[in-house]
Order: sequence, then C-alpha cells, then structure tokens
Amino acid sequence: MKPSIPIVAFTPNLALGRTLELDRQLTPEKLHRVRVTHEAAGGGGVNLARVVTALGGEVIVAGFLAGWNGQKFQQLLSSEGLSGVFQEVEGETRECHILLDGRPHPTEVYESGPTVSTEDWAELLQKLPSGKIVVSGSLPPGITPEAFRTLLREFPSRPVVDTSGPTLVAALEARVALVKANQAELANVMGRDSAGVEEAIELFRQYQTPILLTQGASGAALIDRESYWAKPPEISVRNPVCSGDSLLGAFLWELAQGATSAEALRMGVAAGAENARATECEVTAEGVLELYERTQTGRIN
Repeated sequence: MKPSIPIVAFTPNLALGRTLELDRQLTPEKLHRVRVTHEAAGGGGVNLARVVTALGGEVIVAGFLAGWNGQKFQQLLSSEGLSGVFQEVEGETRECHILLDGRPHPTEVYESGPTVSTEDWAELLQKLPSGKIVVSGSLPPGITPEAFRTLLREFPSRPVVDTSGPTLVAALEARVALVKANQAELANVMGRDSAGVEEAIELFRQYQTPILLTQGASGAALIDRESYWAKPPEISVRNPVCSGDSLLGAFLWELAQGATSAEALRMGVAAGAENARATECEVTAEGVLELYERTQTGRIN
C-alpha cells in the first residue's frame, strides 16, 4: 500500500450548521417547537473531513471565516479533533439550518455568507499545505463563476471540485481533476429535465473531465476512460444531508490508499449510505465497512 497524502478540504463558504428536530411536520404559518438541536462546524469540506478522519485518514479544513460565528466555528471544529487553515474576512460567517420533521428529506435554510475578494482567495492559497485539494460547496459573495474558473488554475495541483450551477460549468471548463455532481445538478448545467449516466458520459466526452455522479438511493457512477457503477443495499434513511460529501470523502480516501477506481467508488457509496441512516452528518468506520461488503459494483460499457 502506498503512503497516503493529506486531503485538503477547501470550502469557500464555511458555515455554522444547525440541525433542528421539530415536534411535528413543518407547516407554513404555524408555530413549531424544537425537540433536539445540534450545532457543528459546517460546509461541504467539513463534512468530507469528518468521513476521512473516521476512516483513519489525514485531512485539513481550509476556508474563509468572519466575525463571532467564525470564532465559534473554530471552537466547534477543534472540539471534533479537526484542524484547519483559514483566511479572516470582513462580515459574519453564515448559518445553515436543517429542519427535520419526520419526512424523507429535510427542509434546508442557508444564509449567503460574507464577501470574499480574489485577494483574500490568493492569500489563503499561499497558506494551503501540500495534499490532495478538494474544493467543496457554493461560492461566497464576491467570487463569480468566471473568477472561479481562473482561480482554479492557480492551485498548486488540479483540484477535485464538488459544486453546482455555473460554478460546476466553470470547473469543467478549467479541466479540474474530477467533478462531483448529483443528477439534478447535472441536469441543470445541461439544460435538461433529468440527467443520468448517459448525460454524464456526454459531458465527459465534451470536457474530458472525470465525473462522479451521485444518484441517491441508487448509488453512484464514476464516468472516466474506464467507468463504473456502485449500488448500496437498502437502508432505513434518516437524514440524507451530507451523504454526497461522505461519498466523495470516502472515495478520495480509498484512492489515496492505492485502491482501484471501482473499489474507491464502492467505498464512497457505502459511506454515503452509512451517513444517510444517521440523524447527523456522521459515519463510523465499522458502519462503512459493513455496508461496503453489501454494496454492489460493476463496469459501465
């Protein structure tokens, strides 16, 4: 097994994540009481970092922080044993609220975040340690998709990018190492009502950028010069939020251990399923490995 390198989880728009379990189903214009509240450092890269850490890997969180919420973010991150490198900016780190009311998918309410300049971005790049860079999540105010396309080329190595909309198109145009998208995000950038493996193959042929396509309960597909699918066993879903981040983190961790693309995809899908059957964004190595054994995989011809 080759020595693994650290994963640098770069999240341009970090957040305080608050999960609220409501006493009943969400109804407009009605009072709701919260039974349980959970608060944690949030953002796609942080979710990814938790999974990599749970599997025994080395990961460093990176991003922009502001105000009192930024200080609280660092305290919450440290309380989980995670470390990071950050660039301070003006304003206030955003809050993201996930409302659980017993239905299959939660209601999510996200703030926009503080403004980040290209100069702020350049300063943070200078602080980044060596490792496999993953850019995860939405862009903060101040960074346009056009600027993002240029900034992606300034990383020391081609990053993996997990984003959506025009930002996803910018990543494809920048020829990054890999993009991750779900079916709805893929359909959106292609102007289609729906999208799946065939559309991902079409996009790969256009941009020659590998695509990790997540498909919810159906698993995921890796579209590359050699393409694969993986499907998890049936599980009882409690909270699917963060499952895509979990999938990507486990996929990259497994690749760093010297696994094949098919093995890494299988591990990623197992981690995504493990996250979906938990209330919070979390996995255990034991749970992931148990699901890995029951996850099916095959080659796409």
